[in-house]
Amino acid sequence: MKVLCSLILFLCQPKRLLGNNSADPWSEDFRPSNIPSHVGPIFDNSYVTNVTAQQGGNAHLQCKVLNIKGDVPVSWIRRKDWHIISTGLFIYLNDARFGIQRRQGTQDWTLLIKSVQKRDEGTYVCQVSTKEGVVSHYFNLHVLVPTAFILGSDEYHTQAGNVISLVCIIENSLEPPQFVIWYHNGKLINYDTSRSKISVTTDPGQKTHSRLIISDVTKEDSGNYTCSAPNTESSSIDVFVSPGDKTMSLSDLNSGQIQGSSQSLHIIINIILLTTRIFGR
Repeated sequence: MKVLCSLILFLCQPKRLLGNNSADPWSEDFRPSNIPSHVGPIFDNSYVTNVTAQQGGNAHLQCKVLNIKGDVPVSWIRRKDWHIISTGLFIYLNDARFGIQRRQGTQDWTLLIKSVQKRDEGTYVCQVSTKEGVVSHYFNLHVLVPTAFILGSDEYHTQAGNVISLVCIIENSLEPPQFVIWYHNGKLINYDTSRSKISVTTDPGQKTHSRLIISDVTKEDSGNYTCSAPNTESSSIDVFVSPGDKTMSLSDLNSGQIQGSSQSLHIIINIILLTTRIFGR
């Protein structure tokens, strides 16, 4: 009879409909403040676990642990080699780029990686050890490496006196580069004030475009040109400037001179013949 009464009371209680207040990731019975004491540490799943960062930027892996009793330390582990990065606020890695950020009075333990590199890509584990065992939360870090490429083939051929126009595109970046650098045979040429015939225009964006223009080129402008930007894979192209077909020009000139001389000689001969006929009568 008692069981039947309890069942009736349970069914008569108002229930929270699924789908209502969908912005709240916690049910009424399992809000952080209402977690039963017998439940061990759990992780706040509302935080992003798939993090993308750009090479050279900073990566933040935010881990929030709920229902921790006492001073239980939170650890971060790099999964690819199972190296312990930190326990609490103490860092075990001999790498100053790694650090822990914790908001005072909370259980937010954020792993910060400064100047992130491609080698930092992988899975990181936020972990809590208790008497009952170990609980873990996994984070995946993906590192984007911006890439530059110069339009066209690997070689650029032109003749002296012409204009060289090279276009470099930088893509695969979350943020446009602060600047784009052009090199000629390893020497910076963007800001070479001694060469007024060089100009560089850069249009930053999701795909950054940079154009290098060199007017009235000479053979000295031949060589390797490289487009680069901070924390970006560079791109190079070889430029060949030929002196032009001067032989052809000389041939054309000589041909014109010979043709003009032949015409003059023909006129003189005709004048002589005409004079002979007139005075020979």
